[in-house]
Amino acid sequence: MAEAWRDRVKNMRLENKVALITGGTSGIGEATAALFAKEGAKVTITGRDEKRGHAVADKIVNEGGKAVFIRSDVRKADDCHHAMDETLRAFGGLDILFNNAGVFYPHTILDCTEEEWDLQMDINLKGTFLMSKAALPHMIERRRGVIINNSSGWGIAGGDAAVAYCASKGGVVLLTKDDRASE
Repeated sequence: MAEAWRDRVKNMRLENKVALITGGTSGIGEATAALFAKEGAKVTITGRDEKRGHAVADKIVNEGGKAVFIRSDVRKADDCHHAMDETLRAFGGLDILFNNAGVFYPHTILDCTEEEWDLQMDINLKGTFLMSKAALPHMIERRRGVIINNSSGWGIAGGDAAVAYCASKGGVVLLTKDDRASE
């Protein structure tokens, strides 16, 4: 299998790129990590679940890719800076930040608890802000890099019984918009 992997290197779109993927332990984040690695990227996977994170990284490595898992809680600035520092240590740079970490609790305003509201805001929106803040100085210094913020259609039009999720994803949409685009 590793031989077939090496044969693809010549046509890889992300060859020699480094990607940091938050929420990479399952779902969209895991699939993105696998795809980026297959396209030649060196991948840092972050998340709170160490067992799942190491399993995703090990699978990528066993298939011939390059990946590390860094336990990180995007709600904490220190964890975001640690993930960035470890990415630089492991791979020497950062080209792509994919802010994907997120949680969803299906509730209306009446049945959403304050704790569920805070958790969705802190992971979905604040985490995007904090990880971007950790990555941007390095990207600015190198004068290159891409930040991809994973939001949701519900961040634009809203949805049923998803008050905190929709509000947090709407915040991600507006955080992502470049206010200089209108100039």
